[in-house]
Amino acid sequence: MLAWLIGWLWWLVVPVRKRLAVEQYRRCFPDRDPGELRRTVGEIAAGYVDLALGRRARVEGAELLARGGLVVCGHGASWDMTLVSTGERAPVTIFVKPPSNRWLAGWIERRRRAGGVELLPPGGSMKDAYAALERGRAVYFVQDQRLNRGIAVPFFGRPALTSPAFAAMAWRTRAPMFGLWQWVEGGQHRCKVVALDWPVPEDRDQAIAELTARTQRFYEESIRTAPHAWLWLHDRWKGAPESCVDPLAVSDDAAPAADQR
Repeated sequence: MLAWLIGWLWWLVVPVRKRLAVEQYRRCFPDRDPGELRRTVGEIAAGYVDLALGRRARVEGAELLARGGLVVCGHGASWDMTLVSTGERAPVTIFVKPPSNRWLAGWIERRRRAGGVELLPPGGSMKDAYAALERGRAVYFVQDQRLNRGIAVPFFGRPALTSPAFAAMAWRTRAPMFGLWQWVEGGQHRCKVVALDWPVPEDRDQAIAELTARTQRFYEESIRTAPHAWLWLHDRWKGAPESCVDPLAVSDDAAPAADQR
């Protein structure tokens, strides 16, 4: 009920970035009702209320993170609820940019640290991330937001500027890779960790291009399971070129044909 109420207030009273969210949703899901986006805002807000009340998400596969690795994660449903819930089950390190509101930033930081999450600033902290990985921590990469200095790879059929940091670290360390996604089902916050059996090319440039593209494919496949759950209020495609090469398609074309005998 709380999520429903908050969603309607956003849709009708304070529709912050509503036009942007509706436009992006229609381009990616032309056959769906944009009114579903009321659930996006409602579930996110309700997640913070539940977090303040001490509730946690139901986590599936957290044991995979016990020995550390590189984790692709993103803004699906109750993001901070998921972060804290997984941080209480495994050693988690993440790059985060605090909210601009000082009170909110302090409140969220306290919740994250109380959940055992190690916080790194988004810039100039890769050395600390490598050190965290060496200590057996799971290093989270939030790759579903635009990075103006990123590389363009396909996301829902359009180029999107994306950070190459996850791919660069994966190529250098050959650490285990995991994907994490979250959603709300029956009023319950849920998330799932899965192992990513992605090949890592020997060539660095090729590896960065292909692995970065794979992160966006992971997001796209995850979002399609519950389209409203992603944070559509972010202008994901802004500033990207009109077209780009799909490195995964190039890789598939270059692979030797299977023996049909």
